[in-house]
Amino acid sequence: MKCNHCGLENPKQSKFCRKCGTSLRVHIRCPQCASENPGDSIFCMKCGESLSGVQKSVKGTQRKCKNCGHFNELDALFCTACGKEIIKASEEDHKRQSAGPSYKMIILVIGVVFLVGIFVKLGTTFFTEQTTSKTPSSSASVSRPIKVDESQVIAVAKNFKCACGGCGELPLATCECDMPKGAVEEKRFIREKLAEGFTVEQVIELLDKKYGHRV
Repeated sequence: MKCNHCGLENPKQSKFCRKCGTSLRVHIRCPQCASENPGDSIFCMKCGESLSGVQKSVKGTQRKCKNCGHFNELDALFCTACGKEIIKASEEDHKRQSAGPSYKMIILVIGVVFLVGIFVKLGTTFFTEQTTSKTPSSSASVSRPIKVDESQVIAVAKNFKCACGGCGELPLATCECDMPKGAVEEKRFIREKLAEGFTVEQVIELLDKKYGHRV
């Protein structure tokens, strides 16, 4: 009989280890009548009470059955109390315990990545909308040329001289100077007013009030 404390092999009839003095017999106390029973007992020898629930394992020498709780030898393939397969069940439990956290971690990582993707997409969409709303459209930012009847522009301009004061007061209809209050600026004013719907006579009055030099 092998000592569970020091590992020394002792004769089968030994009650105590000849090396360390540790008791070589494992006893189970019956919860019903408090009688001592051999360590491999399933039922109490005195009152018949089941001992599977109170059976204690000697550390490192026995394996507990997952089905009924009975302790069996380490090399036992099936439980001696209920016949349930022990080795396979233990291996499956170990694999399930070792694999469980990894699956949970994978699911957690996938969930986090999914949420981050949603927030990034929402943020990008919001930023794009804000940028678009603040950016003027191409039609508004680019000034389009005013299309009017040039004959009406000349009809207005022939009543004035260039008001720039630097070109010798040339006729506005033929002058092309681009000085302040010059022909280019005055003709642009004429085109704007005509485009707004004013008549030639009305534009003449407006130009006279703004620049003067009427002929």
